[in-house]
Amino acid sequence: MIMIKKFLSSSAIVIFFVSNAQVLDEYPKNQEFYEGGMVNFYKEAHDYLAAANFKKCSDQEIYQPRFVVTKDAAVKLVKDNDTANIAKNRCAYDLSLELLKNLKHWKPAEVKGGKFGALAEFILYPNDVMENYKEGYNANNYVFSAQYPKGYERFRKDFHDEFMSLFTDYHINGNVNLEFYINQKGEITNPRIYPEIYDPKFNIDFLRTLSRLKKVWKPALYSNIPIKEKIVYPIIFSTNFYER
Repeated sequence: MIMIKKFLSSSAIVIFFVSNAQVLDEYPKNQEFYEGGMVNFYKEAHDYLAAANFKKCSDQEIYQPRFVVTKDAAVKLVKDNDTANIAKNRCAYDLSLELLKNLKHWKPAEVKGGKFGALAEFILYPNDVMENYKEGYNANNYVFSAQYPKGYERFRKDFHDEFMSLFTDYHINGNVNLEFYINQKGEITNPRIYPEIYDPKFNIDFLRTLSRLKKVWKPALYSNIPIKEKIVYPIIFSTNFYER
């Protein structure tokens, strides 16, 4: 769906800790947060909202909640600090919370036979889940992904040109993932590196270098409405940098 987003295999799953519980950074490849996958998630979301007779939202409202499905299949909302976006999309926001509280078939991630909590998110455009709902609907199939100015090949070139000297200076080798979001304004937000590199000076220099790539992207679109989108860029740190 995203030109430069590449999902990691289960052998490279990242684990972090929330309230002393192990939580995967994302679901392993070919796993979903809901039983029956995204199509069934949206079907059950439609059925619940229709049965509860919720009011229609504005056709400009859309929201993307971020949450954790725990190893016990409970749901915990990740706090969203973008209060302006919540206020702008209050109806869609409220409906997303209703779904998180009331749908029943959440599915924890599985790695090597064990169950883990994992971070997840979904797109809620209420009009397409309620009155315009069609069988087989999956919101992810209707997203136009974020685009870097002059395209992906230019992003690769700019990334290489900016970061090659940094890799050389710190003699860093190995597989690392750069993750960031492109927000509704086309800006890079919430950048991070994982697995974490335990060198504070490198991390500062990395973010400083990344700031030079902070050109305005074309944001992702759903129904011509700008939405945020997560970009994961897997790379190999070495003096002979190349993309994975």
